[in-house]
Amino acid sequence: MLSANYSPFIKAIEEIDISSYNQFNWFKVMYKMTEERSLHSRMIAYLLNPEGSHKQGTLFLELFFEEFGITNFDIKDVVVLPHEVIKKEEDNIDILITNSNKQAIIIENKIFAGDSNKEEVLENECGNCTHKYQIPRYYYKTQCKGFTVTHIFYLTVKHNKPSFYNDFPPEVQSLLKCKDYIQSVLNWIGKCIDVYPVDDAFKVGLQHYKQATTEFLNDMKLALKLKEISALYLEEAKQFWPTCPKIKIDQDDEYAMIKSQFIHVKWHTVHEFFTELVRRINEEFKVDLTEVDKEKITAVTHRNSETPTLLTFQFQDVLYYICNDKNGFSIGRHIENKTEDDFQLLFDKKYAFFDFTKPEVFQLIKPNESERLADEIVDALKNFINK
Repeated sequence: MLSANYSPFIKAIEEIDISSYNQFNWFKVMYKMTEERSLHSRMIAYLLNPEGSHKQGTLFLELFFEEFGITNFDIKDVVVLPHEVIKKEEDNIDILITNSNKQAIIIENKIFAGDSNKEEVLENECGNCTHKYQIPRYYYKTQCKGFTVTHIFYLTVKHNKPSFYNDFPPEVQSLLKCKDYIQSVLNWIGKCIDVYPVDDAFKVGLQHYKQATTEFLNDMKLALKLKEISALYLEEAKQFWPTCPKIKIDQDDEYAMIKSQFIHVKWHTVHEFFTELVRRINEEFKVDLTEVDKEKITAVTHRNSETPTLLTFQFQDVLYYICNDKNGFSIGRHIENKTEDDFQLLFDKKYAFFDFTKPEVFQLIKPNESERLADEIVDALKNFINK
């Protein structure tokens, strides 16, 4: 048995029942469960759409309103975007619900992605307003089209508010509600499942989605909890890394269970670092960035693959990059025929491929270390761009 020093890790594992995992599931076979828009947002929008091929009319929409406490929205002539025909988001809003009374509900799905806070000028008919932050930007764009926004829902698993929430206009703050994906969305989908008889094929499909998403989000919650505990108990956490064989511990069930979850801790450590780096670059240079490919993070953290990870952004008509590869971090201009003046290696090749056997990488589990590294990269970028 593990000693009492490891009780916080054991408690975290025991709080989430993963005994029903590893069952066959079509969604796990056919989809990447990390796909916010192409899977999760589309599933929600599909069920909400009264014209959807589910043939349930407004029933699923009414169940959603019941679950989310919506009482002041007319469901007559409701339009839900995107849907099965129009698959493009309206103004980049994950899900937009409108009705013939010009009411609107904005739903933003934020399981993983950070908020886009690039300053943007709206159309002239909207008074040429600028709105730096993503959620207020969606609100004002919708209002400018003659709609009254009645609700803004921010779906998350971390119970976090949007970036820079305290800087949002009061009219946006008063409408915004953060909702836990498991407690709210999956509970609603459970009600949708109950509509169908036992042997209905559509019911089975919804059950598969609910089970796969529950497993995925529970794994995510567990990894985030273990990451939080690891930041407080770094030395104890080192015992569980598969890449740290020097320390021997009896291979009991508790140890094996915790150890098996630490590849997810690695994943979230790297993903959260890049999320913080994107936020800092966005804040400093007022630009949008390409998102780091989640599959590449998976390759690096789950399979110890030597896979480069890359961020790019355009600033003053020049495309810049931040790369992590065998040389650690580097920054530069994304151009052909580079010279030595067009790139710069950082940190003396430390952090190469996020090797968690290295102390400096392991320390990134601590949020302040991740923030410090992001700040140092942004400072290096500023100096590189201005030289």
